Amino acid sequence: MSTNPYQTPEGQLTTDDLAYGEVKFFSPSSRINRLRYWAHSGLFSLAALVLLAIIGAISVFVSTTLGIVLGVVAYIGIIVFSFILIIQRLHDLNKTGWMSLLAIIPLANIYLIVLLIFFKGTEGRNNFGLQTPPNKTWHWIAALGIPAFVMVLGIVAAVALPAYQAYVGAAQGFESSYDAQDSDAYPSEYTEEGAIDDSAYSEEGVEESSSYESADESVDAQADESVDEVEAEVIESTEAETPQ
Repeated sequence: MSTNPYQTPEGQLTTDDLAYGEVKFFSPSSRINRLRYWAHSGLFSLAALVLLAIIGAISVFVSTTLGIVLGVVAYIGIIVFSFILIIQRLHDLNKTGWMSLLAIIPLANIYLIVLLIFFKGTEGRNNFGLQTPPNKTWHWIAALGIPAFVMVLGIVAAVALPAYQAYVGAAQGFESSYDAQDSDAYPSEYTEEGAIDDSAYSEEGVEESSSYESADESVDAQADESVDEVEAEVIESTEAETPQ
């Protein structure tokens, strides 16, 4: 055995315990540890929310049909990528990706969630490749910051939504009371209850009004005739009393 300190080492310098595998974001054959799983899931959730918001705006302002089609495509993509993340994490635990089907089984999915989030992965190489590279700063920020942001956003929404609903209710009540005051301020002929009957201006109404006018005219004519008769009698009696 040589003891020459300048001799080239003959041992293996790199072992599988020290080597790192490549993380492929969209490949189910890759491995990711707990922190990367939290970080990737958080980023994916934010991207999904933004995408769904855009699709909702397209459905409202552009085309409902287009929004439905994009929504179906986005929903399928979300499901596929969710299973990719689960499979990657299961590979880090040295478990088969078929266990991802537990996600659609009631109660069994709880066990799967606990396994994915809290259990530490295999150190070094396992049946599915080399270990995950060391975590970076953005992994910590995404893994811890995004859940905190979502939690704060949920608290703000829980506080703001009832306040907004109360504001809308108060605004509607004020509007209804304002309309009632306006209806009381105007004469009855301008309100719905005191609206003028349009039937008065129909042909039948005109005929009825004309009949009323003719009846009034006949009464006036009879009154004039009676007055003329009285005047004639007064004149005759006056002439009879006058001496010749």
